[in-house]
Amino acid sequence: MLSSATPSRRVTESRSLSVLVLPQFVCLVSFFSIAVPSASAQPSPALGTTIERVMAVVDGHPLLLSDVNDLSRLRGLEAAAALEAAIDERLMFFEAARLTQTEVLADEEERALGELLERRPILREQVGEPGLRRILRRQITILKYVEFRFRPQLRVSDQEVRAAFEADPAAGASFEAEKARVRERLERRALDERVEAWVRELRSRAEVRYVDRAGGAEGP
Repeated sequence: MLSSATPSRRVTESRSLSVLVLPQFVCLVSFFSIAVPSASAQPSPALGTTIERVMAVVDGHPLLLSDVNDLSRLRGLEAAAALEAAIDERLMFFEAARLTQTEVLADEEERALGELLERRPILREQVGEPGLRRILRRQITILKYVEFRFRPQLRVSDQEVRAAFEADPAAGASFEAEKARVRERLERRALDERVEAWVRELRSRAEVRYVDRAGGAEGP
């Protein structure tokens, strides 16, 4: 159950989550991405200027400003969007961490961190390694859960692949040459839709309390 927050505080964006896509999870790139901020993105909060405070309480767990700022720096999100993305991430992580199949191995964390810093070395200064590791552990856990729970449910028929190919004006002339790419695109979209529905379900039964700057909670 969500607390009653003002519209400006309650920002819902499809695909607003931030999860590093490891090689074994490349199929999720359209839903989960660590985007490189564009030139038009809002400036990220400066590292070292955070005065720690609670931004929200998610199912009894405090969500700190530092965590929201780390996600903002990682994805170039505005403050409100970063807060909502962080809430979604926490709700997904709480559920995903219940399964033993989602345990994050040390080498997985190291590989993810290395890949991320290779792509965006500035994050070592903007976020710091401890913050990056916390985010990556949560997000790898979520990705493992998605693969375990939703991947086996995907069924894309040959008829659907053929129809999508014929409806795509950018498709090549040969169906045989294009069908693997088309099938992957359809599976990715289907997986995205299942994850989006999961997040909506988590939100519908969650207790989220937004905390204002004075330290008081909004809503009941």
